[in-house]
Amino acid sequence: MRPADDAPFKDWIATSAVRAKPPLTDFALGRGDDLASVRWFVFGAQDELLSHPALRPLGLAERNRLAAARLVQFLDDMTLTEHRIVNTAAQAIAQNRLKDFLPEPMALDALKLYTDEGYHAFFTAHASRAVRQCFSLAARDEPSLKIAALEAWVAEAPPAQRDLAWFMVGFVGETMITKAIVDAMRGTAHSGLQRLLLAHLEDEWVHARYFAQAFALVWKGLDASARAHWGGQLPRVMAAFHARDPRLHGEWLEQAGLDAAARERVLDRLCGGEGLTTRTRRLCANTLQVLERCGAFKHKAVRERFVEAGLIDPDHRR
Repeated sequence: MRPADDAPFKDWIATSAVRAKPPLTDFALGRGDDLASVRWFVFGAQDELLSHPALRPLGLAERNRLAAARLVQFLDDMTLTEHRIVNTAAQAIAQNRLKDFLPEPMALDALKLYTDEGYHAFFTAHASRAVRQCFSLAARDEPSLKIAALEAWVAEAPPAQRDLAWFMVGFVGETMITKAIVDAMRGTAHSGLQRLLLAHLEDEWVHARYFAQAFALVWKGLDASARAHWGGQLPRVMAAFHARDPRLHGEWLEQAGLDAAARERVLDRLCGGEGLTTRTRRLCANTLQVLERCGAFKHKAVRERFVEAGLIDPDHRR
């Protein structure tokens, strides 16, 4: 049982950031025409897309529109992840379907997390719609590659193990999302979006602590065979969370005016194996730290899978 002082959701009624701050959606983004000549987004050297040499000829208006399309895609993916992925994992915990591993107080706390994620999904969807309207971006109906990949992975598990599979997906999603939100914050200079993302980040720090504690209990309760199985599967879950859609990125680049050769060069960097592995490893640093603390990499089979995926070094300490 966790000490009371170490409970992530202590004082949740007063401190849940997004739920407690409804004015977060009261921001006016203006019109695309007004913002076309304003440095609305931040284009740092670490930005894999907008720092690419092939994009240097683009004017500020084109770069703004490209960055806006990417932000909308990030917000839309996050909305889906919150209510379709993370909250499915939270349901499994809240309904005490993991009672062999997690105590009842953690099941009750899962309902708090579930509530937070509903608020997050609403506010994030609101922000996405505002950015789309500001830049006259079309709404997209295509299924998310990430969501499809995660749901397909869970569906592969035998029915009796699907609750545990959903838990593993929730664990990865909630321990890695903080770095993704920080990246998004660094990429926008709009104060309204900064406030929204910061409040979201505050909640996700709490959620990350909750899932880290829950994973420690689940891992402790697994036998050696189950640890090898689930631990060995986690690199695939991490990769699914950070998969990029080359077709979608290609459309953005084409709309920005890049020719086929330039688009190919950009996509090679964004969607190529080495670059994607480096990005996954960076964004999953918190997840990897939790696994390290739990002793997951002491298991040879697990360590080998992570080395093969490029997520830890071959000489990683055991």
